[in-house]
Amino acid sequence: MMAVAGHDLKQPIQVAMLCMEKAVEEGVTKKAAHLLRTAVEAMGRLSSELNDIARLSQMHSVFPKRRVVRMTEVLSRIGREWRMHAHLRRINLTVCRSDHLVRTDPEMLYTILRNFLDNALKYSEAGGHIRVICRAAGDNLRVDVEDDGCGIAPGVLDRIFDAFERGDQSDHSDGLGLGLLIAHQTAGLLRHRISVRSVQDSGSRFSVEVPLHFCDAGRAQAGATKDETAAHREHA
Repeated sequence: MMAVAGHDLKQPIQVAMLCMEKAVEEGVTKKAAHLLRTAVEAMGRLSSELNDIARLSQMHSVFPKRRVVRMTEVLSRIGREWRMHAHLRRINLTVCRSDHLVRTDPEMLYTILRNFLDNALKYSEAGGHIRVICRAAGDNLRVDVEDDGCGIAPGVLDRIFDAFERGDQSDHSDGLGLGLLIAHQTAGLLRHRISVRSVQDSGSRFSVEVPLHFCDAGRAQAGATKDETAAHREHA
């Protein structure tokens, strides 16, 4: 039922998006065009969320399409599709650049980060800050979505990835609480580790670790460096 509903509800959304785009093309005021484009972006995100719900109902038959991806490809999309949403909520969004190569399904990785970011926006106040940054950690690249919002109470952290869980801040959001469950399920399919650190009234950090891709030359050079280091330590 979730899969069918997700599919059927997308059809009127697509019609509405086409009508808005047509209105902009035919000529409206500059301010109206800006608002219509913002509405189109919002409906595009809603369409993606319906895809997530449909996918959640069919996890047993979903298989990742892994390939080598330059991380900037995913991060640029995050910035492009979410910066206006953050601006309208008067939240400062910073998305880093990263030229690291990773091995993942880029669409599924985007789903994880999109749900992390959506969660951060829901629980941040106007004037707040959200950062999407990358840190190399061994053979993985850790992508963090950090905010300085209301944070999560310690007693809630253990169940934050459960369905319909909105913690003790449900008054901040009118969502169903499926976003983090979708992120968790998607990360499980990709075998990417996700984690969360949070301090109540100070903010949260949601993270996903993505395998780095090393070319053979890079691995050989890294291995040689390790051998030289080990030999130096043994000699010392």
